Amino acid sequence: MSVVTFASDLVRIPSVLGGEGPVASRVAEEMRRLGYQDVGIDPLGNITGVWTGDRPGSTLLLDGHLDTVDVMPRAAWSRDPFGGEVAEDRIWGRGSSDMKGAVAAMVHGVAGLDRDRLAGRVVVSGSVGEEQIEGAALAAVMEREHPDFVLIGEASGLDLVRAGRGRAELAVETRGRPAHASTPDRGVNAVLLMQQVCAEISRLPMPQHPFVGQGVMCLTDIISIPYPAHSVVPSGCRATWERRLLPGETLEGLLAEVRAACARAGAADTEVALVDTDYQTDTGVAFRQPKWFPPWELAEGHPLVVKALRGLREAGQRPGMASYQFCTNAAYSAGVAGVPTIGYGPSSAALAHIVDEYLEVAQLVAAALGYRAIAAAVLGTLI
Repeated sequence: MSVVTFASDLVRIPSVLGGEGPVASRVAEEMRRLGYQDVGIDPLGNITGVWTGDRPGSTLLLDGHLDTVDVMPRAAWSRDPFGGEVAEDRIWGRGSSDMKGAVAAMVHGVAGLDRDRLAGRVVVSGSVGEEQIEGAALAAVMEREHPDFVLIGEASGLDLVRAGRGRAELAVETRGRPAHASTPDRGVNAVLLMQQVCAEISRLPMPQHPFVGQGVMCLTDIISIPYPAHSVVPSGCRATWERRLLPGETLEGLLAEVRAACARAGAADTEVALVDTDYQTDTGVAFRQPKWFPPWELAEGHPLVVKALRGLREAGQRPGMASYQFCTNAAYSAGVAGVPTIGYGPSSAALAHIVDEYLEVAQLVAAALGYRAIAAAVLGTLI
């Protein structure tokens, strides 16, 4: 079976966040067919397989997530989002670019490595839950496999990624004093306080990073307390911001910055805290943790970057050096665990989460060769 056929198969199996079980089983089937060792699905639903060399060495983990976002509005799609149709030199459907194509390329690419030339082991992981809680499921894989290096297969246009934005979700709650809406002067309107807070936060200068670029602060939700506030001056107002983080930023610094903005707005009695994520895998494992997913960066001269770049060039590719502008599972592998991490994957981030998502076949085939080349270079083998 070709990598194109396998990728198409994966797209045909719906795996919207929380329903990854069937696609994990299909990946396990393909890994066993290709000769992977220790193939199994863990209690969270992650699928892993190991390609072990005949010589001892390091462990390289290649990770791609199996979950996708939903297809709504489905009526807007001109093709079946779960059809896996191969047409116009593209594979069409939800997850083709984000990121079942990359998973297929990893599985087939690594299977092309000669075991007698491999010093160490390559673990290929199809992880769950990334679209909601980046890195939480990958953490379980890493705790079990103890990788020395990690490669995240998110879309990079076949460029080599050595840094990425993180993200945080902040809730800001202003506090007022309730009164009847017919006599608003007797109360303190928390929504009006929030207007001032929003204005101050919008004026916050966003940090700059010489390689990753600019931070982002986006207001995503606002609601009065109570809601709806019938005939009452609202005593509370809660707004949510999503912040895209740059390497070097800390949680303490972010909270201090936002609290200072609230004070300048005249809303000193304002609560600022991380939002908790509440997620349950399709195997029933529950996660509840603050939405803080750290940014990360690996030096251009780090041996992992240098070897991966050399491997890709020896395979005939000409990658640029890039950063992920979105958050990935590297928030855990690099940002929390501190394991040297790079990124490399087929397609463009611009094709993720869109109607009529697709993946170019040429990118998929090149990615399979690229994953093989990187593994060969990092683990000291010949391609």
